[in-house]
Amino acid sequence: MIGDFNAISNLPSGTVAVVSPGLLPVPPVSGGSVETVIQKMAEITGTKFKIDIYGRTAPALPAKETKNGITHIRIPAKPDYFRKIRSSIKNRHYSIIQAENRPLFIPQTKAGNPGSKFICSLHSLIHIAENLIKPGLTLQIFHQCDKILVYSQFMRDRLIEMFPRVSDRVCSIHLGTEPDKFRPRWEPYIQKQAGALKRKLRIPEHHKVVLFAGRVIPKKGVHILVTAMEQVLKEYPDCCLVVLGSGWFGNTRPSPYIKTLHKMALKIAKNVRFTNYVHPGDLPLYFALGDVFVCPSQWDEPFGLVNTEAMASGVPVVASARGGIPEVVKHGINGFLVYNEANPRSFVGPVLSLLNDPALNLSLGTAGRDMVEKYFNWDRAGSELIGLYQSLL
Repeated sequence: MIGDFNAISNLPSGTVAVVSPGLLPVPPVSGGSVETVIQKMAEITGTKFKIDIYGRTAPALPAKETKNGITHIRIPAKPDYFRKIRSSIKNRHYSIIQAENRPLFIPQTKAGNPGSKFICSLHSLIHIAENLIKPGLTLQIFHQCDKILVYSQFMRDRLIEMFPRVSDRVCSIHLGTEPDKFRPRWEPYIQKQAGALKRKLRIPEHHKVVLFAGRVIPKKGVHILVTAMEQVLKEYPDCCLVVLGSGWFGNTRPSPYIKTLHKMALKIAKNVRFTNYVHPGDLPLYFALGDVFVCPSQWDEPFGLVNTEAMASGVPVVASARGGIPEVVKHGINGFLVYNEANPRSFVGPVLSLLNDPALNLSLGTAGRDMVEKYFNWDRAGSELIGLYQSLL
């Protein structure tokens, strides 16, 4: 259950190897949600444990570096990324080895490290899909794990339903964001900076902003939002949709899907801005630009970090009631949930409510910020992970 590992005891610390999937570097110099989680959790767990993060090389990053108790060991993604990591890990006597999104990495690694505890960390269920790994093999791997870590109650419930024999090993920790980095939009300095960004994007000063942020791919539902905005603009013409992101981290080349979105938006082109890829360091200011944040996901989001970033920025959220999202977005408290997410009209009413009612908008935005300060932050999430590590020693 969520929050099982709040207590941090005085048990002796150990050494932990965290193995990233190798798709993107850690820290996430170009973005990446999994890589963000790895880095931000390690910054907290590194205060109690020696953390070694195994990841891929990147031109801007050294092959090895140690900062604040975290050692990054970077290996070329090709060829044989996982074989090289497995060889490097062997005989290092790690207390805990945590494999991120790659359950198939565990069996051979466990054979070479019989004294280590193993955590299979899953950020989505995609990596145990039947087209990638047979359920029988997944169960065998889970039996070799001391803990199976997921990041929402939704994922925990789904895993237990799929693999009831290992239900006692499945645990969940809610993720968070950085309230000191994502500042509330009502702070005077943030308002000034957001105003300058608004002018840069050529959005009229009096126009309100409906914001989407994330990978611009079909399952994120941007096409649903573009269609919904046609109706929103008929009833509230003084607003603009800002689509923040690209098809892949660091990629500025428009995908066929993004080209389709541009064509879809031709009717309302004066009221739509596509930013393309934005560097992670610039994201907080874009979030502060928003008056309403929309997460129109068309799949079961395991958690949805972007919603916490909007909340930290004091922006109310309108989101699909899919996957772990309802654990973050509370209907009528910090935003609105949409249950018929495939129908663009389902988003129109909630968005208009927040555009038309400044008091409601501020109330929900303030509640979201408060939730981040008190719960949805890396300090709390990392402390729970420290508790999980200590429970295994």
